[in-house]
Amino acid sequence: MPTNKKEGIIFGICMCLIMVFFMGLLNISIHLGGLNLNSIKTCLIAFPVTFIIAYLLETFIVGKINHMLLGHFVAKEDSKNAYILFNCFFIVTMMSLIMTIVGGFLGGDTFKTIFGEFFIRWPRNFCAAFFLNILVAGPISRAILRAVQNHSALSSDIANNEEEAI
Repeated sequence: MPTNKKEGIIFGICMCLIMVFFMGLLNISIHLGGLNLNSIKTCLIAFPVTFIIAYLLETFIVGKINHMLLGHFVAKEDSKNAYILFNCFFIVTMMSLIMTIVGGFLGGDTFKTIFGEFFIRWPRNFCAAFFLNILVAGPISRAILRAVQNHSALSSDIANNEEEAI
C-alpha cells in the first residue's frame, strides 16, 4: 500500500485508469448493443473526461469519506486483506453510485432515463466494479506500486553507497 503522497497518487492513477476504462467499456458496450470497434472507439473518446472526473471525485470527496469509514471499521491490528476488502467495498460503493449518474449524463441520457434506470444500472455497475477492483485493478496497481517502491529503495541504497564511498 502507498507509504507517502507520491505513492498514493501513483496508486490512485493506476486504479482509476483501469477502473474507468473497463467500466466505461462495459457501459458503452451495453448502450451500443455489444462489444465492437464502435464501442471501443467511443470508450477511448470518452475516456479522458471520464478519467478526470472520476480521479477528482475519488481524490477530493470519496477518498476522504473512505478514509473516515476505514477508521471506524478497520483497526491497525487487522490484516492487510481486511483493509483491502473494506477499502474496495467503500470505494466501489461510493464511486459506482456517483459514476452511474455521471456516466449517464456524459452518455447523453436524460434525467428521467438516468434515474428511471438507476436500479438496473447501479447494481450491475457495483458488481462489475467490485470484481474488477478485487481481481484486476487492485492486483495490477499494487504490483506497479511495489515496483515503484522497490525502485525507490534501490535508488536510495545506491545513493547511500555513493555517499559512503566519498
